[in-house]
Amino acid sequence: MDTYGLLAVWSGYLFVMMSGDLYDWFDDSFLFHSGEIYFSPLLDLKKKLDGSCVSGNRNGMEKIKCDTEAVDSSIKSIFSERGDVDFAEQLWCKMKCVSSYQELIACFTLVLESRECGEIQPWIHHGSGSLLSKLIQQSYHGKMEAVSLTGITPVQMLLEIGLDKMKKDYVSFFIGQELATLTSLDCFISTSVDLQEQVHCVQKLHHMLEIMVSCTVLLQFKHESLFPWTQICIKYYRENPPDEKHVFQLPVSSALVKKFYPDSHPEVWKVDISSGHGPKEVKTTWQVSTNPPVEHMMSNNTGLLSDSTVNAGIEEKMSFITVVKCSQVHFR
Repeated sequence: MDTYGLLAVWSGYLFVMMSGDLYDWFDDSFLFHSGEIYFSPLLDLKKKLDGSCVSGNRNGMEKIKCDTEAVDSSIKSIFSERGDVDFAEQLWCKMKCVSSYQELIACFTLVLESRECGEIQPWIHHGSGSLLSKLIQQSYHGKMEAVSLTGITPVQMLLEIGLDKMKKDYVSFFIGQELATLTSLDCFISTSVDLQEQVHCVQKLHHMLEIMVSCTVLLQFKHESLFPWTQICIKYYRENPPDEKHVFQLPVSSALVKKFYPDSHPEVWKVDISSGHGPKEVKTTWQVSTNPPVEHMMSNNTGLLSDSTVNAGIEEKMSFITVVKCSQVHFR
């Protein structure tokens, strides 16, 4: 399971624990099993996103799996490139796969006792918002607040350092690629909101990262396209909750996608054409589909557009104009 998947599992544990449903499980025999038992629906969804449960023909499945692996590999490399990882972030990388609640307590106990005795001299980023980071920063001044590692506290502490790590990773990517500024990302990395909202913010950052990496890895789009698309995504997610089903309409010039025309056979083509400015601007929308808007058009073989082929043995493709809009023309 990747880092984002593990963070989702730990988030799930915390929020179920906050409801009180997990308190009966806090004993020596309670194992997390990385969420494989208690969070199987989440793992099933993860497998679908990874392409292992994709329906369709074998070639299509292999293509999707290959594309998914390419994007995942690129994202993993992004998360391994930072050189300014502090002690709490390194600790998350070591502790994210702990096997039990008792092991989690033992790890944090060892860290806090070692720091209190001066056996370790950890470095923490200034401004880190996790409880562990605050305790370590307090220790710099000779006194560390006593924390009871019981109930939901250990899981909350682990989730906090995981959120800190991922937020820094995402910010490093967007700023490093010159796709956003720290100011524009402030609303996604704030620690002044509760943990559930912070998890939602990380989900938003992850969605935006997937869009940009997919466009880079699969479509080879450059910075001049990625920058305005990032701003569109940031603007949307400032005002809306995370939504994996949301369809972003990202402006693309015909020159950018021209190389995909010969080998692509989409079921729907949509073209927006704009001319003029201000009150004289005219916007026309055409949508062409291989599926007829009504069944009798197919039975009558009434295609409005034809994609004829040279080879007579190949069936002629029929396309249908399913949407036509013009800003200066109003239909009644």
